[in-house]
Amino acid sequence: MSSFIKSTDTYISDWTSPERRLFIAVISQAVHDAFSNHVPKLEKQQAQSWLMGNSKDFKSICENAGRSAQYVFEKIIKKILKANGRNINV
Repeated sequence: MSSFIKSTDTYISDWTSPERRLFIAVISQAVHDAFSNHVPKLEKQQAQSWLMGNSKDFKSICENAGRSAQYVFEKIIKKILKANGRNINV
């Protein structure tokens, strides 16, 4: 028996772990809530605030999801500002 471990197996299992999928789902739900018209106004505002707040929790969830918090923050803030009628080209 060989004790060789394929690096691709480690990589794949890391990206498909239940924990990682959970953190990705948290970000996805926040984005959904921030932009969906059928979400109550308060929940929509809370989701937008959380995404734009760039808090320690936000950064931790992005990191655990395997995403760059800075990248997510920069992309999402532009979408939120645009959705709220702000000029993002300034």
